Amino acid sequence: MKLSAKLLKALNKQINMELASGYLYRSMSHDMKNLALNGYAKWLDKQYEEEREHAFKIVSYVEDRDGVVDFDSVEGVKKHYDKPLDAAKDSLAHEEKVSASIRDLFKLAREEGDIETEVFLQWFITEQIEEEVNARDNVAGFEKAKDCEGLLFMFDAHLGGR
Repeated sequence: MKLSAKLLKALNKQINMELASGYLYRSMSHDMKNLALNGYAKWLDKQYEEEREHAFKIVSYVEDRDGVVDFDSVEGVKKHYDKPLDAAKDSLAHEEKVSASIRDLFKLAREEGDIETEVFLQWFITEQIEEEVNARDNVAGFEKAKDCEGLLFMFDAHLGGR
């Protein structure tokens, strides 16, 4: 069964959102390396890899459904971070935005009567719960560390163990 034009367009939008997410995380990682927060940089690099995996999981699904994938331009990341808490807060906000997009996709699949896409998206819905929990934990950890360099570097080391 082919995807409806409306659902195909929405899935293409999600593919590009996932690729842009990876770009954002890679940029954040670079900034954290510049702050000598190598544990958080490593954590963010893992996020970068996961986001790419998410994008290509959707690409494969679209291809399996005889759809055409449209790779749009990924906008450059214009913000740099000099505080890990700011990066963590923006990461959480971004994951919440991605979660909302996945939920909208699921609702569209339901409206379109596309049961296969509903089932496919179940994994992403569950994955986004994990993504938001991790992002919230990072915000909490950096908030607790506040201005204490010792706690900051302990939390950074913890993140590097991912």
